[in-house]
Amino acid sequence: MRRFHIIFLLVFLLFCACLNGFDDKFVRLVYHSSNPVAQQIKVLDQYVYVYNDWYIYIYNLKNIWNPVVETAFSSTYPITDIAMLDYNKLYVCSHEPTNYITEMDSLNTYGHIFTALSLICNKARKEGNLLYTTHTENGLEIYDLSRSVYPQKISSFSENWGILDLEARYPQVHVLNDFGYVNIDVTDVTQPRTLGYNYEIVGGTVLSVNRNIVWVGAGNNLLAIEITYPEKPVIINRYRFSSDIIDLEARGNELFVALKTSGLRIMDITNPKKINEKNNYYIRTGVSSVALDGDYIYLGAGTQGWFVLEYR
Repeated sequence: MRRFHIIFLLVFLLFCACLNGFDDKFVRLVYHSSNPVAQQIKVLDQYVYVYNDWYIYIYNLKNIWNPVVETAFSSTYPITDIAMLDYNKLYVCSHEPTNYITEMDSLNTYGHIFTALSLICNKARKEGNLLYTTHTENGLEIYDLSRSVYPQKISSFSENWGILDLEARYPQVHVLNDFGYVNIDVTDVTQPRTLGYNYEIVGGTVLSVNRNIVWVGAGNNLLAIEITYPEKPVIINRYRFSSDIIDLEARGNELFVALKTSGLRIMDITNPKKINEKNNYYIRTGVSSVALDGDYIYLGAGTQGWFVLEYR
């Protein structure tokens, strides 16, 4: 009888181990468009923004099975990023102060009117009435969006140069620069200050913040940085993929990883010190951008266009 109990316990433990990382949700394709070239993709208020160096296409998502082009814009200089506002305003990042954004003929003449303004920046993130932008020479710049149509600069801040990615979670802004991760305190937006940093990261390019963990993509390495004590960010885990990480989005207990040559990976990050792959979606040419909205995943896949996946 004792042997039977031991065998039963071992079988039960093996069964539990098999369930580790098990995903009871399914990924299925809802929509795919081979045009335009989709280097980046973002979603806000039932609109998906698909863009590349020269063009921005805005699709209406009222019918998720057949998104309709609401309008489109072209740029005279390469686009580095965009930031969307709630009232149909769009900020377009470019390195050129003379960049001119032109609205193209819309296929939907009864749609919303979108306005696009040009900013000199590499990246832009909106949070509330604040707009955070990065620039290779000026570091982080903070703008007030509530005072006028055009953003009013509040302050500038630099912790070394070359900010590669950022995420604003007031009262902190999390950035990756050429040296590693920096946590910036913006409690007083007129006087940002360094709260903490970790310069043990080599080659970090993208980040996503989830509760007290900052997830960083550095080549094909995924790093988990604990910021329970923001003054002392600590690397608590490393995970290696088969190809380079191009984009990251963390939500709840899941991390959505866009890989350069092997598509999307959905990771279970319930325990940041022991992550597991839950699900995936393979795209031969890889994924360059990922965005989330409810039960849907939006993927930019370069020359393969863009995808909408249902995940539930």
